[in-house]
Amino acid sequence: MKPSILLLLALPMTACVASKRFKASQAEASTQKSRAEDLDAKLAASKLELKAAADQLASLQTSNKDLQQALDAKKGELSQKVSDLIKERDLLSRTAAAAESAKASAEAAKAVEVARVKQSYEDLTAGLKSEISAGEIKITQLQGKLTVNLVDRILFDSGKAEVKGDGRKVLAKLGDILNTVKDKNIRIEGHTDNKPITGELLAKYPSNWELSTARATAVARFLQDSAKVDASRLVATGYGEFHPVAGNDTPESRALNRRIEIVLVPRD
Repeated sequence: MKPSILLLLALPMTACVASKRFKASQAEASTQKSRAEDLDAKLAASKLELKAAADQLASLQTSNKDLQQALDAKKGELSQKVSDLIKERDLLSRTAAAAESAKASAEAAKAVEVARVKQSYEDLTAGLKSEISAGEIKITQLQGKLTVNLVDRILFDSGKAEVKGDGRKVLAKLGDILNTVKDKNIRIEGHTDNKPITGELLAKYPSNWELSTARATAVARFLQDSAKVDASRLVATGYGEFHPVAGNDTPESRALNRRIEIVLVPRD
């Protein structure tokens, strides 16, 4: 066969092979393009995820900063509270110590006062022993207060407000003792029974109030003028029949209500 004929026969075969290769190349190119597009899509997705992660990180950093600031503020607040509590504790400790000191001072002062009252009671009891034995005077000591109770018959005649001779002797003794008790005021209280004032006495004493007050004043005047008791310590008042110590249903109980009480009280 001639060479020209062989060449003509080979051309269709070569064209066929080339066509197959071209198609294969196109298919490969299409495949690569698809892969490239997939990679682009994945890359875009990864970028989005990366941006989201970066945004989340920034948010967490901001949140962490806020938390740190809040923590610092809380620490400062707690530190201030601790400081305030320490100051309060120290103040309470000082207050408690001051209270204990004041209590101790008060107890010491009370002990001194009790001793003074006891001494005054003993002095009065010794100085007025005979009158106490005769039932004319009664001395009581209650809660730091001394009371000398004198029945009216030792000081006054019936219906009178002038201190009689025997009464002056008793008051002179009492005044000597009262002058030794410098830290007490002396309250002189006049009391009567409940029998109303009658007869000529009404012109001078319209009621038992006036009579009890006049008797208390007479005792105060004697203590000032004759016993030389400081007048600034003396108080005279009348209670009439309104502060009885016994019933008024028998002569004996009415006699108990007719009295002068001399009360020693702390000076203001």
